[in-house]
Amino acid sequence: MRSFILCVISTVAAVVSAFSYDDLLTAPRRSSGLPNKDGTSAAFTESTYSFTSHAWNASLKLVSLETGDTKEVMADAVDVGDIAWAGIDAHTLLYLNQSSPYTALWSLNTNNGKTKALYSFPGSVSLLKTRVTPTGVRVVVSGWASPDGSLLSPNAPAKPDSGLLYDTIFVRHWDYWLTENRKSVFGLLLSEKDLSSIKEPFTNYLKGLGIESPIMPFPSASDFDLHDDILVVNAKAPDLNPANNTATYFYVLNYTSSNTFDLPLNKAGYGACSSPVFAPNGKKIAGLVQLENGYESDQSIVFVYELAADGTATSTNNVTYGKTFDRSPSSVFWSPHDDNILYLTGEDIGREVLWTLDLKDPSGIPVVLNTTHSIESAEFIERSSAKLLLSNSGIAKSTYFEIFDMKTNSTTLLLDASASVNENQVGEFWFKGSRDVQVHGFIIYPSNFDPSKKYPLAFLIHGGPQSAWTDAWSTRWNPIVWADNGNDGYVVVTINPTGSTSYGKDFTDKIQNAWGLYPYIDLVLGLQYVTKTYSFIDTERMIAAGASYGGYMVNWIQGSALGRVFKALVTHDGVFSTLNQYASEELYFPIHDFGGSFLQNTRGYYKFNPMNRMYHWATPHFIVHNAKDYRLPESEGLLAFNVLQELGVPSKLLHFPDENHWVLKPENSRRWHKEIFEFINHWSGSSSARSTQKWETVLGKTSTAALLDEIAESVRGDGYVTANL
Repeated sequence: MRSFILCVISTVAAVVSAFSYDDLLTAPRRSSGLPNKDGTSAAFTESTYSFTSHAWNASLKLVSLETGDTKEVMADAVDVGDIAWAGIDAHTLLYLNQSSPYTALWSLNTNNGKTKALYSFPGSVSLLKTRVTPTGVRVVVSGWASPDGSLLSPNAPAKPDSGLLYDTIFVRHWDYWLTENRKSVFGLLLSEKDLSSIKEPFTNYLKGLGIESPIMPFPSASDFDLHDDILVVNAKAPDLNPANNTATYFYVLNYTSSNTFDLPLNKAGYGACSSPVFAPNGKKIAGLVQLENGYESDQSIVFVYELAADGTATSTNNVTYGKTFDRSPSSVFWSPHDDNILYLTGEDIGREVLWTLDLKDPSGIPVVLNTTHSIESAEFIERSSAKLLLSNSGIAKSTYFEIFDMKTNSTTLLLDASASVNENQVGEFWFKGSRDVQVHGFIIYPSNFDPSKKYPLAFLIHGGPQSAWTDAWSTRWNPIVWADNGNDGYVVVTINPTGSTSYGKDFTDKIQNAWGLYPYIDLVLGLQYVTKTYSFIDTERMIAAGASYGGYMVNWIQGSALGRVFKALVTHDGVFSTLNQYASEELYFPIHDFGGSFLQNTRGYYKFNPMNRMYHWATPHFIVHNAKDYRLPESEGLLAFNVLQELGVPSKLLHFPDENHWVLKPENSRRWHKEIFEFINHWSGSSSARSTQKWETVLGKTSTAALLDEIAESVRGDGYVTANL
């Protein structure tokens, strides 16, 4: 276990401006950096939202990889989608123009700013990738394919009726209903000399194969990779229903023929695959594979496939399986000059880090290289270089660029964040949780923190549940914004209880069949730890909030004794009844976490059901639920709100008809923050309109701290676990 210094910042001499939700939502949002061919500069986009014009502004920029100086190469880039270097020189950048329903491919000369239209696609596409091959510049994109394999046209005639008929489960996904159209991978070949001559026509590379790629609902360019004559795609297993299975398969395809090669693991009963990538010489493919089908948060194992000249796999090596490495990488890529060296990114102790993996090392254990904040992307600078461009972020700073030198194992700041606060506002801690396991958390202080004062506490609970609070920037649940909310601000605590990722497979897996048990114990003990350790926390002014599984846990807490230690609760798109998880789309999720299907193990769905405890709900409660959330249907929010209202508990419901599981639109996000903050500030006494609620009627004469001690004592030991299993 890595050791950390517990940070408590001293009194700030000068008044520091609080970081508001308007500051968050209007701060420039930067894409990851993309180095050019000769390693002199990197391209990125920067977008800003204005609450005055109610519109986005965007520009396309270059940053010098030598000096960190930036220059704007396109001022009006609102319609610029994905970007990719053409690879023919150091200054020709390709981008997708999304100004109409028909996406167009354009080139930009970053030396003189001149643009040129190259190709108009017959519909909308995204996820641009390019590769210079011996025969030209390959351009590959993704879009929706019609049943006949053609790119879905925006002018396709509408059906006379709106009915959708299904005869199998999996009828909707995330925020859309399934139709006959499927995601696919398309491409064309341009001449290398001027890019304006089409050498191979626009083609659906997956036509007639019965597979869908990239993987929905979060299609990514990491689901496919290009080489000279072949590409590899990651596709949902076509022989398995996606409602009950996580399995995906890797396929190697030839651009110009119907040759398709399954890789050997495709029907081995494994789960989701991800991040397929060719070695520089095209003779190997590395990828990540989960060994358990039906478990979306299973540990990802590094696999390497040896390829024959025709694209068939000759051997397979599961590089990290069975080793002492128990982290789960999220991406893998090759060294540009050594086909025995891989690099991985993934979570480790609340951070997204970088590892290197030597395939010649018999231990098969990756070595961590960089642990500062969280890596958003890593790109090699020049093909012969030992340097990487890292796009990073932290809780206290948005995306910034660093140069990582692998020879010296050191980083140099290239371009600082466009939005940041004092990094001393963020600390971290460990405490003993359930099963006597050490549990990790972050503590975030308001900008004008004074340790001699008392502050209300915002206790934030993450979703997933197999997820984590990490040292990374967020434009949705940003702890800094919560800390600077209210009259004097809040102390914010984010704990990663049992079930969280980045602390090892066992720690993550222990939440199975125990949603309301081990994580709840960890949160109780963590809350007790911080209130006893940090004297500046006002235990009589605490609130708790969470989304998704975090919303489930807030609902569970509301019906538990712990609910009485908080002045207000917030549930965003949470679970009111675990029975209703069978109205979700990806049924493998409750099947795994609750020990079987609803018909096979009904008790597993009742055991930790917040609805069972609804008669105990008493704390003021704010509910958010969105209409397009098909993962946790909006009836969950309506049920919770109706129960609160019938019980006479002070409560509000905020509904967005145009949002899914997340609130993404800036105007909606502004309303989200405004309403929630007004609610919690009222009940915690952190606003000018302070609550006059007499909480003695709920707590009697027992202080909150004493009640918390009683609750913490009750959950310690095997007795509580045995009684609740």
